[in-house]
Amino acid sequence: MLLTNRKGFTLMEMCVVIVILGILVAICAVSYEHAIESIRKANVLVLMGTEISSQDRYFLTKRRYARAWHLLDAAPSFVRTPSEDNPYANGLENTIFFTRGKNANGEPRSGFQVYFENIGTAWFMTADRVGSEKYGYTLIRPFDTEQVYCIPTKQNNPSIKICTDFMGVDTVDQIPPDPRQPVGLNDENDD
Repeated sequence: MLLTNRKGFTLMEMCVVIVILGILVAICAVSYEHAIESIRKANVLVLMGTEISSQDRYFLTKRRYARAWHLLDAAPSFVRTPSEDNPYANGLENTIFFTRGKNANGEPRSGFQVYFENIGTAWFMTADRVGSEKYGYTLIRPFDTEQVYCIPTKQNNPSIKICTDFMGVDTVDQIPPDPRQPVGLNDENDD
């Protein structure tokens, strides 16, 4: 019996390898994107904690909270000096900080716009996810607590998944309400 020396791969083997590689690339791409979003979210949460601590120190000396970033002792270096053309801030007072800056056309890059809000007597630090077609959610931290709320602003699966995972719930209707909204008062008399 004469054996022939066969070298190389068959077409079928090549197709199987290509299909397997395609599946692995698709899985890795989704995991990579999710990891990047988790890193962005973690960075803004650290920023929120740092700036609320800085607001507390400001309050001790001034008896009020600061609306502008550059008034705080722990402001990001990008907004320490107010300027109108700063791509990381929204103007001379630097009341909004863009974590990844803005493009040449003025649109924020994929990141967060972070700002302080005063509603009634309550103060909040708010981070809106901007510059992303896929993700739309807001992180809110009241000054008087360490609780951070995640509210989806886009009703799509990635945004809802981010918030349900973050809040530790199973469905979107279990996400606690936006803490900036007043709780509805019952106008009826109980007499």
